[in-house]
Amino acid sequence: MADKALLATQKSATVHVISLGCPKNTVDSERMLGLLGGNDYIITDDPAEADVVIVNTCGFIEPAKEESIETILEAAKLKKGGRCKGVVVTGCLSTRYEQELKDEMSGDADLILTLREERDIVRHVDRLLGRTRGHYVDALPRLSLTPKHWAYLRISDGCDHKCAFCAIPTIRGRHVSEPIEDLVTETQRLAAQGVRELVLVAQDSVRYGADLYGTAQLVPLLEQLAAVDGIDWMRLMYTYPAFWTEPMLAFYAGHPKMCKYVDMPLQHIADPVLIRMKRATTTRKTMDLLETLRQRMPGVGLRSSFIVGFPGETEADFEQLLGFVEQTRFDNATCFLYSDEEGTPAYELDGKVAPDVVRERYRRLTELQERISGEINHAMVGTTQTVLIDAADELTHALTARLERDAPEIDGHVVIETEVEEGLLQIDGSGVAQPAGLVGRFARVEVTGAYPYELTARLTGKVW
Repeated sequence: MADKALLATQKSATVHVISLGCPKNTVDSERMLGLLGGNDYIITDDPAEADVVIVNTCGFIEPAKEESIETILEAAKLKKGGRCKGVVVTGCLSTRYEQELKDEMSGDADLILTLREERDIVRHVDRLLGRTRGHYVDALPRLSLTPKHWAYLRISDGCDHKCAFCAIPTIRGRHVSEPIEDLVTETQRLAAQGVRELVLVAQDSVRYGADLYGTAQLVPLLEQLAAVDGIDWMRLMYTYPAFWTEPMLAFYAGHPKMCKYVDMPLQHIADPVLIRMKRATTTRKTMDLLETLRQRMPGVGLRSSFIVGFPGETEADFEQLLGFVEQTRFDNATCFLYSDEEGTPAYELDGKVAPDVVRERYRRLTELQERISGEINHAMVGTTQTVLIDAADELTHALTARLERDAPEIDGHVVIETEVEEGLLQIDGSGVAQPAGLVGRFARVEVTGAYPYELTARLTGKVW
């Protein structure tokens, strides 16, 4: 009570968090928001209304670094004649380039924090604003930035792999898993709040638990999470291809809550490039694994990512990659232009590919995948599918949804046109409901149209 009284004598303060980068960063932002909100800060969605703007940066590759810098500069403008009293920069960029940012952006950023310092975010913001309190609450649930019906669950952080192109081990450190019991408790809390889809994220999800328990414990974790009432879909992201196991295959194929969706960033397929990338796998092993996945899980949705223009990549290597993508027919795949990152082993490699060649390879691979995705989607027209409804348009009453093969925020979506009568949604004569009331529910739909990254559909009547 004394602490509340002390804060009551000080002007209330508002905070806005800008979260950049990957879902792991989103979880960090949610944790900071939970701490700030639980320690009497007011959270606002409008940066112009904030006393403090926190920019949680990404520093993985050059485009992400550029976006982070631009966002910091935009946030700094709010201090000129506005309400904002300070800009706090944290995340991967400030961890990777802490001293450089302090030297070059001290006029724009009032505090530059590393990932390790985020756990004390309340103390840092208090100090920036000159606020005092006698007691801090340090154990608080995170404040979700995702829709109510799905959430990220970060099962581990950091990575022990030494992929030549990757700066993550330098930024995030070694692989550290969260205890199974803590993750189960967190999932129970999320389910009680209405979460139906759990998206598990990590830098190295397949090796979950190896640091805590001596051997990987991913399947025991999945089994316990699947036992939580209320969770209907579980989706695992970032599976490293070299470490899939028979128990993983069996769980994926046999458990009804496990999405038949495999996210496997392969980066390349040509053995000479994989060796230089230090990827710990081969062309043959990768192709055998993909064949096994499709045999054990007919219709499984496959997502991957690839890097073009890695040092030493020849035209023959690239042509092999094109042929592989054409043959494998991924439902979704992302192409990245190689980014020459200082501090990584690849930075020291010879055989750098000319930028115009890299851009041309990027164009060819991207266009190929767009054609494949379009063909896969077109073949679904006329079929009936299960979707999870993510949003409802208040004006048109159209619904946006996802198939089991589509992860939120990165894959495709389904637009469901609805019939409207007096502002209500008519579901095939089986009842009426406000469109917003369908968000977070599963539905059966008939696919009516197809584009590379979007399907159109109509409700068939079953919603649950």
